Amino acid sequence: MQDFTRPSGRLRALPLGARAVYTVFLVFTLVGLALTLWLTHDMVGLDLSGAGEYYGGDAAPIEEPEVVGGPAVLLPPGGEQLAAFEPMPRRKLLEVTHFHLFSMPVYLLILSHMYMLSRSRKMAKGVWIAAGSFGTLLHIAAPWLVAHGWAGAVTTYAVSGTLLLLSYFVMSVAPLWEMWRR
Repeated sequence: MQDFTRPSGRLRALPLGARAVYTVFLVFTLVGLALTLWLTHDMVGLDLSGAGEYYGGDAAPIEEPEVVGGPAVLLPPGGEQLAAFEPMPRRKLLEVTHFHLFSMPVYLLILSHMYMLSRSRKMAKGVWIAAGSFGTLLHIAAPWLVAHGWAGAVTTYAVSGTLLLLSYFVMSVAPLWEMWRR
């Protein structure tokens, strides 16, 4: 902890081994951010238009085209139509939340500590670490808000993702730049 009370800008002065270890962590962070965008696109779309269906299920039945002849469609007893997405079971939502509650704050802690070692101004450090903290909180809460149909849930999801992407990016690139610039 003493390193965090000393003057900033000491990343470049770290031994080569420490810079290499930090670089690997920060590169994995950047790859993880890119993968997160890909996963988000795959799950709910980058515009988050599919968030309601993914987390809360789709109450609207699938439209069946009128076909004369051909194979028969088997419907559940009672003839009700199947939804495109089933609501995420509470158990799965709890498991996802459990994983995120234990992993995201640790990740934020490590990234924040590395960023605090940089030469960035104290105000910038406070802003980016606060943005990452608030984004983490919102991102953990967002699936629950979507699953329960809260009106601002998709916006909350978008804000959390944007805060995480921007803050984690800055807190990853600033130390990398400082350690390896000439």
